[in-house]
Amino acid sequence: MPRRPPEVEPDIPLYLIPHIVARGFRKHGGDVETIIVTKTHRHFYNISIRTKPIPKELKGDDRSSD
Repeated sequence: MPRRPPEVEPDIPLYLIPHIVARGFRKHGGDVETIIVTKTHRHFYNISIRTKPIPKELKGDDRSSD
């Protein structure tokens, strides 16, 4: 299944991490699969929000049932 690219927020200060994570949940809801927070330097962090794969839409069956 195709995946959406992860949303990466670079150089976020420590005090804004809860706001960015909450915004990700509001935007994607139950589709959030993982949230990765990595420290870059001092009190700054990168936040990566990965969502679940996009489900394939049900396609009509091309075979005829004659």
